[in-house]
Amino acid sequence: MGGFYHEDDSDSSLDIILSSSMDRGLAYAEACFETFRVINGEIFSWPDHVARLQRGLAEFGISLSNEEIDLLHEACLDAAAKYGSDAMLRLTVSGGEAGWGLLASKRVPKAHVQAMAYHRNTDPLCLALKSWPFPPKMRLAKFTADYSDTLRALKGCADVNVLFSCKGRLLGAATANVLIYRQNQWYTSVIEPGVLPGIVRAHLLKTGLLKEVDCPSSWLEECEAVALTNCGYFVRQVVAVSGAEIGVLNYDIAHPAFQSLVESLVNEPGVIVGD
Repeated sequence: MGGFYHEDDSDSSLDIILSSSMDRGLAYAEACFETFRVINGEIFSWPDHVARLQRGLAEFGISLSNEEIDLLHEACLDAAAKYGSDAMLRLTVSGGEAGWGLLASKRVPKAHVQAMAYHRNTDPLCLALKSWPFPPKMRLAKFTADYSDTLRALKGCADVNVLFSCKGRLLGAATANVLIYRQNQWYTSVIEPGVLPGIVRAHLLKTGLLKEVDCPSSWLEECEAVALTNCGYFVRQVVAVSGAEIGVLNYDIAHPAFQSLVESLVNEPGVIVGD
């Protein structure tokens, strides 16, 4: 049985939780998650979210049946409906209850669905360029453990509008892929350690509008436009990137190259772009 423990004469605001059981996601970071919007009852590229989730869970020896995936889809739509026509969701699947020790004879996966109304923010982004402080990992999926590394890299920074680089190459933002427009072409970093295989990124690659290459940090000083992509805002213009070595670099947020990205998404189910 869990509960909150307080010393009556203490000035601390810390809640100490006493628990007799624990989720394996919390105990061992044995969990993967997906974040996405549900717009008018539809999720953009749901099969791709499922494939990435399953790919990550397979690393733990966990699999979900088609029936379980259908139940998760229904649960996400039901949760989103409580917040109107546009909701933001996080779906987390862990290994279930944790016993003492890493191994367990049987694990029953546990799913958590969190939802809230989506709050639009149309302000262009100003990013701080920071160096990733330790060797990056391959990111096959959205492992909860990978985001603890991101928190370590941020070192308690309250502003997550950060663009990470490592050894002279761009990785991406804290929660998004980065797109660079130069010489009449949009580019994004190839999938290497530290680069997330994003869902919107994959869509843009399929359309041919985007090419994946090794993107050097120096491209920030010569490109015409910069954008971030994720399944929250889909495409977001970057107005400036700043850093100790580059100073402040400004970009044209009205560049016509953004229109091609918007047009490739505008008729897709579960998408509102330009918000």
